[in-house]
Amino acid sequence: MLRAASPRPGPRPGLALLLALLLYGLFPLCANAAELLGVVVLHDKSDDPDKRVAETVRVLRNVGFLVDAPEMPWSRKRGFDASFEQALVEIGLSVGELRAKGATQVAIVGHGLGANAALGYAATRPGLLALVALAASHDPKRHRDVFMADLRKAQEMMLSGRGSERSAFMDMRHGKDYDLSTTAEIYLSYSDPEGLAVMPRTVESIKPPVPLLWVVGTNDSLSRLGRSYVFTRAPEHPQSRYEEVLADHAGVPAEAARQVAVWLKGLMEKPAGR
Repeated sequence: MLRAASPRPGPRPGLALLLALLLYGLFPLCANAAELLGVVVLHDKSDDPDKRVAETVRVLRNVGFLVDAPEMPWSRKRGFDASFEQALVEIGLSVGELRAKGATQVAIVGHGLGANAALGYAATRPGLLALVALAASHDPKRHRDVFMADLRKAQEMMLSGRGSERSAFMDMRHGKDYDLSTTAEIYLSYSDPEGLAVMPRTVESIKPPVPLLWVVGTNDSLSRLGRSYVFTRAPEHPQSRYEEVLADHAGVPAEAARQVAVWLKGLMEKPAGR
């Protein structure tokens, strides 16, 4: 005996309502709804991830970003135990970890020397959504004359096969010189006036252009260098910004934390070209 085909069940009320909302645009379906931003936060020289950039990390996590704040070779604890180039490799490991955790886009936020390294990373490795430079510092070309004697010492050590030997070298921190204990090879990687740590030249090599948020503190001596120092040398991007906050060098990350979060959130909501 043949049975009459049972009628197909209609859409469930909840599903029907959702479809109607989507149809009439009352429930926005974002093209980038599944995108997730990962942010690598890099601390300054002789600092640590849980010090001056801690507020930046907290705010970015509260926004919903994945955040990794690695301890870099120039931390107070590590004391320049790896070269500038090795530091870029470490940044790449953090980028890879964020992508493995689900980040579809990655940005780098750096403070002081951390900002310098962020520029170096972007200049040598593509694929970043954005860069944030907070009170970017450390420029061996500007301090060439100050470093000259120690540069020659490090070069002589390299030539004599003592590049891995630790010694005392002059470095600058917050405008003041101090003795840095590291190897000749590592010292040259950070202090060579023709090396990768020279920000005005390195930033010109960032291709394709990447949105850059450059933040200076009005009470930081570096602020007198202005836009032309590094910012205007970067490849132009319509979403790049140059901002000033009322803070000294150490206070810039905390003072600019919310501004950084808002800027990055805006990039995720309205990427360039959309």
